[in-house]
Amino acid sequence: MEYWKLVWVFVLAFLFGGYQSEGCWEIEKAALLQLKPFFPHINDEGISWGKGNCCRWNGVECSTSTGRVTRLFLEYRSVEVYNNISQGWYLNISLFLPFHELKSLDLGNSYIAGFIDNQGSFMNKLEILDLSNNTLLGNNILPYLAEFTSLKTLLLDNCGLQGSIDISELNSLKNLKELHLRDNQIESLGSLFQRKRQLRLAKLEVLDLSFNHLNNSIFSSLAALPHLKSLNLESNLLIQSTYIQDLNVLSKLEKLTISYDRMDDSIPSQGNERELKLMNLEELNLWGNVFNSSILSSLGSLSNLKSLSLSHRSAMEESIDVRGKMGLLSP
Repeated sequence: MEYWKLVWVFVLAFLFGGYQSEGCWEIEKAALLQLKPFFPHINDEGISWGKGNCCRWNGVECSTSTGRVTRLFLEYRSVEVYNNISQGWYLNISLFLPFHELKSLDLGNSYIAGFIDNQGSFMNKLEILDLSNNTLLGNNILPYLAEFTSLKTLLLDNCGLQGSIDISELNSLKNLKELHLRDNQIESLGSLFQRKRQLRLAKLEVLDLSFNHLNNSIFSSLAALPHLKSLNLESNLLIQSTYIQDLNVLSKLEKLTISYDRMDDSIPSQGNERELKLMNLEELNLWGNVFNSSILSSLGSLSNLKSLSLSHRSAMEESIDVRGKMGLLSP
């Protein structure tokens, strides 16, 4: 009896293995080979794409239990390979449909100018999409991204976004927790924050807007994202600190970076309008700005603050009192 049970185990294992090719699924192996001409760098390192177990190929990760492809790293950092397509090319998203368990897709630095035959809604397991450093994408890519409704992390750093971008194009990304828009030329976030009834990014916790062209008006817009835990506004066009009251609306904020902007707190404030009241804040980076006691004197009430970065001479002079109040800063 035990013998026949063992036989059936081997039969079932053989039948299941018939759908796979030495550890990876045959249909996914064929799909990878279809992608190969569009990403000529994939054979530069590791195991080349060709024969054998595709789960061991360079830039491919598979589930140890199902053998399905779960992560693809197709990013490339050299422009030499793409000299002949430096004007950009359009990626057919349907090429990724055979990857039923794909959770992470990195397409950075690939000169992609846009998508064709977009069927992102069928990639319902995809959680991370990285399109960073595809500078030819521009603002027109946003409506196409709305199809990827399962996304939790979206990276659009240095993607040619500029001026006023309509973030409401991403309203369908209800599970989005991280949005990275670093190193673009964004001046405002468009109509989303002016129409709060349409806001559907309720789960957004991390927003990186560093190295853009945003001014103080951005803070009144951020009030529509009350669940933010991390906000990076490094190197924008912020001036003075009159926005503090708007910033205090983000009561769940744990990490805040407003470094290397143009803030000058030398103008006297009225009442407590520049008092920081983010009681959950743990990390605060004000590096490269000019402050007097208007903001610094309020830092003593931030009981959860663990890391504070200040650099300007006037700020460091004031930080002596702050250190005494907080007991957090080292000499």
